[in-house]
Amino acid sequence: LSSIHGSSSSNNNNTMKKSTHPPFEGTSALKLLIVLVTLLSLSWVLVNAAEESWRPKIDESSKSELFEIVHSIQVQAPSHFPKPTRMVNASDPTIEVVVEPTIGAHRADQDVVMAYAEGYQLPYYMMFMETLRKTGFDGDVVMAIADYNLLADDVLDYLKTQDNLIVYVHTLDCYESDSITPGPRRMKGGAMDVFQMCHLSNVYGWKDEDGNVIRKAKDPRIGRVVATLRYEWYWIWAQHYNPNSWIMLVDARDSFFQTNPFANLPRNQNGLLYFFGENAEATRLGISTKNRNWLLRSYGHETMTAMSEKPTICSGSTMGEQLAIETYLRAMVREWDETDIKMTGADQGFHNYLYYSGKLAGSSTISKLVVWEQGKGIINNLGALRTKPFSEWGFYNNQTYEVYNWDGTLSPVAHQWDRDKHLHSHYQGELFKEWKQQFKNRVVT
Repeated sequence: LSSIHGSSSSNNNNTMKKSTHPPFEGTSALKLLIVLVTLLSLSWVLVNAAEESWRPKIDESSKSELFEIVHSIQVQAPSHFPKPTRMVNASDPTIEVVVEPTIGAHRADQDVVMAYAEGYQLPYYMMFMETLRKTGFDGDVVMAIADYNLLADDVLDYLKTQDNLIVYVHTLDCYESDSITPGPRRMKGGAMDVFQMCHLSNVYGWKDEDGNVIRKAKDPRIGRVVATLRYEWYWIWAQHYNPNSWIMLVDARDSFFQTNPFANLPRNQNGLLYFFGENAEATRLGISTKNRNWLLRSYGHETMTAMSEKPTICSGSTMGEQLAIETYLRAMVREWDETDIKMTGADQGFHNYLYYSGKLAGSSTISKLVVWEQGKGIINNLGALRTKPFSEWGFYNNQTYEVYNWDGTLSPVAHQWDRDKHLHSHYQGELFKEWKQQFKNRVVT
């Protein structure tokens, strides 16, 4: 305004002086400023209008009848599953877990998230931890990660900064591609080799009266892939928690959290167990070549055929009270002992067979087993919906990058998020870089 009026109060006569600025310069600048403010305001309104106009698709239909057990393959459900330590020496009850965490300490009275998280780059660990803690969850998180020489840059330093995180760094006894010649755990194509056969030795053993380890046991089982081996890790970790603590078993690489998954859970249910299905319209056990082969190789053609029309229940996402989870994990290890299948991913065959055959139904430590349909429970399994962009299904807001359940509420856990190009680009192209830089800045300061 001073440039427009060129006013001066340098003398008592209030004499007006000529402006030294070109005519209308101030007016043009003001007009330009008004235009810019208007455009910014308009863009803000449009963005907010788009966000407010978007609504998640509500789908109240149910396919729950498809999850009934398959009576033609129903088994006499055992009331008890043996501990994994049984294979070391079935007649020696003194064998116990002797492996200790590398970082952190278990808190028995806490809820806990468990993940086998071997060989990832730093941003994947940050995605998992940062989104989980942002929900307000302050319970335990337990991970097994790669051996020191295979850890990516900054991973160990980052994990050491996390509160209530328990980390196991444990050397596996592995084999070359012939599954006979001993060899180190190896990388393949920039990631851990998921097909390599390994042993989990020195996790069980014997202690003296003072609790000191006096001897460790070699793994009595034949070599197996880590996707199968992880269930023994989960069972080992579960021993550290109280029967009424809630435990989540989830894949670390492709899961992020939006709300606290342990909020409002039913408590003291004497063994409540949650399974989570994949979308029943998009896939069935018999449609997926992998699922079909896992069942065929583990249980034979008759069982595979009987289960072929059943919805897939994801083995990478399970929750329950410790009492029930511990039993489920015994059963999963036992399935491998009985089948000896070496295929990566076969654990999903075990998981589905245990449910659809009714094999878990007789256990006194599982009071109730609930299978949540896709998009209706705490963990939303998205992998089967990769056939088109998530936004076209109606559960994904591509403005806010949020994933919703079919009742219109935020999914507490989004599992298999990386199957969508838009969501993948957001995390890989933006958030991963931001998180990595944030940690480097933290280290510098």
